[in-house]
Amino acid sequence: MIVSIFVIINYKGTQMTVTKRNRKSITFAWQFAGFFLYLFTVAVALVGLVYLVWSFVLMIQRFYVVPFQNIMILEFILNLTTLLIEFLGVFYTAILLNHMASTCMNPPILTEEKAIIENYPTVSILIPIRHPEYEILRETLVSISEVDYPKEKLTVFLGDDTEKEHESYLKTVELAHHYNVQHIHDPSNIHFKAGMLNVVLKHVTSEFFILLDYDHKIEPKIITKSVKLLMNNSQLAFVQPKVNFRLVKSKLQVWESVMYAQFYEVFQRSKTKHSTVLTNGSTACYRKSYVDEIGGIPFDTFTEDVDISVKLLAKGYQTELVDEYGSFGLIPANFSLLLSQILRWAKGSMQVLRLRWKKIMSAKMPFIHRIDLLFSASLFFIASSVYLNLVFYVIMYFTNSSVVRLPMSVFPPLLIMPIAFAVSYQLSGIIAVIFARRSGITNLKLFDLVYFLILALVLNPFTVYAVFKSIFKRKIPSRDRDEWNEKVPYFILSFIISILGGGLVTISVFDILNNGFTGSFWLILGLLGLTMLATFPVCIFFHFSTKHNKPYFVKEFNT
Repeated sequence: MIVSIFVIINYKGTQMTVTKRNRKSITFAWQFAGFFLYLFTVAVALVGLVYLVWSFVLMIQRFYVVPFQNIMILEFILNLTTLLIEFLGVFYTAILLNHMASTCMNPPILTEEKAIIENYPTVSILIPIRHPEYEILRETLVSISEVDYPKEKLTVFLGDDTEKEHESYLKTVELAHHYNVQHIHDPSNIHFKAGMLNVVLKHVTSEFFILLDYDHKIEPKIITKSVKLLMNNSQLAFVQPKVNFRLVKSKLQVWESVMYAQFYEVFQRSKTKHSTVLTNGSTACYRKSYVDEIGGIPFDTFTEDVDISVKLLAKGYQTELVDEYGSFGLIPANFSLLLSQILRWAKGSMQVLRLRWKKIMSAKMPFIHRIDLLFSASLFFIASSVYLNLVFYVIMYFTNSSVVRLPMSVFPPLLIMPIAFAVSYQLSGIIAVIFARRSGITNLKLFDLVYFLILALVLNPFTVYAVFKSIFKRKIPSRDRDEWNEKVPYFILSFIISILGGGLVTISVFDILNNGFTGSFWLILGLLGLTMLATFPVCIFFHFSTKHNKPYFVKEFNT
């Protein structure tokens, strides 16, 4: 394993002269790492299963022997609830490791082969906008004008719901005229991005269409490569090129850039083996007839990209990854906007889970792929469940309820499982960064992963806020009552999170002083409490270090 990692880390990317011999060595190294990860996946799943089953048996034995009283009933309910939530953690870790193993067993093979199409079909590019910044939109339209797809076969639509009184409206009309794109204006749209896309779709007559975020500069060859894949397989509903960011200047932005690399280089590269790729919303190329079949772009969640993926896959259609970077967007440059964006994803993910879980479980695909799709829709819920469990643990502490689990002295999963989760998350980041660098994303460094993991742990509690808001708010997103990027009261929330983290650390210290380390799982909760304790100072730091930034770094446009 050490030799394998050494070979992989010294895989310098596009600068390396790839000969047939070293290509085989690199492939073997990745496959060896993948085989090891498969073994690790099995080990973690077995250890987790033994721990869960054995702990459940111990619970039954305890409550069977001891006569039931009110406090015993509460203790049993709390133990059972926390054990079920721990099952989600085991499930998440095993799925994550399996995706990593699958990706490593099939490493990317870069080729310079040019995609050739004999009879080019018509393609539309749909760009939804609202109050766009002139220079950002102009750069996107310039990038479209430079693609290698025949211009007479390409139609660009700007779907605009900006008010006519807004300062950006006339500038947008000017750009549309200058670059010969169709400007579809509908200020009455209330269903945000998805609603505007549905308005534009009524004007689209092409066989295929691409959804492009207005800040994404598209790569010249990606349209031809995407269309060719769709033409070669009539079961494909869409293909999704990889996406990342440009002008990444801060560690906060690096964090989101690594998140995107994980999404594509680990999860989606693994999913494409089974044609179950999810789209992230930008640069995906769709077959219009299949989108029409499901009623257009879903507008009843904040994440129409995940929602349309689920609905198309549930219908039995296939989806694939284009293993090249198709566009590079801009990333929020201030902490407030970045946090609002991520929490919008969390709210949308919960909405998809709540609305589509039955459709997922009855989807026309193998059962294991349905489980994986359910996992993808549940990521934010699973992450939040860790903190939900803390509530039950604290109740158990103050009601003197015993935590009935397999003793650490007999079997140490209480320590192994959180470590396995942390290691797997960091390993997925390593794989993502190496693969991304191999594809030319040189702004990502392996050293950034330490910072990435710490930041992810510290800021993860905010997802609880978004998840719980989504659980109790069931109305369709509407501009009449909702904000696309909702302002998050992160000062108050982070202060509360840090206070709770300090309480967990205090409880953990007292429990260890009273009972020692043996059999104490408060040690684990104490470590989690430390990450929560750091949330407030981290938020303060990023607030003051980014509050003067514009929403996006656009320096290259002004030079």
